Amino acid sequence: MIRAYLDNNATTKPAPSVVAAMCEHLEHHYLNSSSAAGRVLLGHADPIAQAKRAIGRLLGSADIAEGIVITSGASEANSWAVFGATHGRTSGHLVASQVEHPSLRRAVDAARERGLDATSVAVDGNGRIDEESFRSALRPDTCLVSVMLANNETGVVQPVARLSRIVREVCPDAIIHCDATCGVGREPIDLDGSLEQVDLLSLSGHKFHGPKGIGALYIRPGIVMPAMIHGEQDEGLRGGTFNTPAAAGIAEAARLALERRASIANVALLRDELEAGILSLAPASRINGLGADRLANTSSVTIRGLDASAAVDSLAMSGICVATGSACSSGASSPSPVLLAMGLSYSDALSTLRFSLSSDTTREEIDLTIEAMHALLSSHEVRAAV
Repeated sequence: MIRAYLDNNATTKPAPSVVAAMCEHLEHHYLNSSSAAGRVLLGHADPIAQAKRAIGRLLGSADIAEGIVITSGASEANSWAVFGATHGRTSGHLVASQVEHPSLRRAVDAARERGLDATSVAVDGNGRIDEESFRSALRPDTCLVSVMLANNETGVVQPVARLSRIVREVCPDAIIHCDATCGVGREPIDLDGSLEQVDLLSLSGHKFHGPKGIGALYIRPGIVMPAMIHGEQDEGLRGGTFNTPAAAGIAEAARLALERRASIANVALLRDELEAGILSLAPASRINGLGADRLANTSSVTIRGLDASAAVDSLAMSGICVATGSACSSGASSPSPVLLAMGLSYSDALSTLRFSLSSDTTREEIDLTIEAMHALLSSHEVRAAV
């Protein structure tokens, strides 16, 4: 039984109204929205159009809905962004930070294999992109710059707007991509305002209480992208029958995310209480990214001598769900590249736990987690990381 769920950066629990919206479409609105009958009978209730408008509002304006293409999630969107920006090129240059999500890093590696060059920009000890290194990395032949909005392991928020302005100064024709997966629903996003220089943006529904298996890539008008999947849907950019139940779910999740923005301050208070509780148990612990802007819901804590992987398993047996790093690297025996890039040692990286809250998190869950951490650290069940 789950007693405290603090692994929301891995996935969030679908909201009840999201589940209800999906069930409604599975049972009663099962028409293929691309078919003739579907277009007539669904009309303005077309869940794909509704999803795009709802996502647009979450990103700053419903007017950008036409630039939103539904994907299977952010990993697909990240891969498509890199593939699209480098399509047809056998030379050119890409820039990304050292703390990007594995799906983005691996897409950049694939571009390297096709003959393109790439620069990985360093971060400081708080996980922030070093702006001097960033500016130095840009070149006249830079065709893509990718900077995530917020890191999924540490919660550190990057100054995407400021970095985008630097790109426009140095290489104005470069495509700017932002992986906003961990920030959507947790940080204000305005593609018509502060992020007006961003050309491509990735997101995933299950990070803000929507369903798994659906996300989006926003493509700013004027950016030409090759098809991700050949077919008729989305003007030939991504073919295939639309997953309308999931679209209904992400539309409802986007609506809820806007409503819940007022609860972010309370989430930050709970996170701070959790960090204070852990520091009282292990005063030598390090809160990673403490000196930077962070998501209100995320805490990355290094407890020296802790075998984080064993600790996660032990806490799970007590019904407490936390993580060692990103969801995509859970269970891995190698240390997090993000933490190593921030200057942590190999052993300290393996001694790091990630706690990620949501607007559903309660004070009781925080208290239960602190109690479980006290029992864990007192029992010596976890051996020192090596």
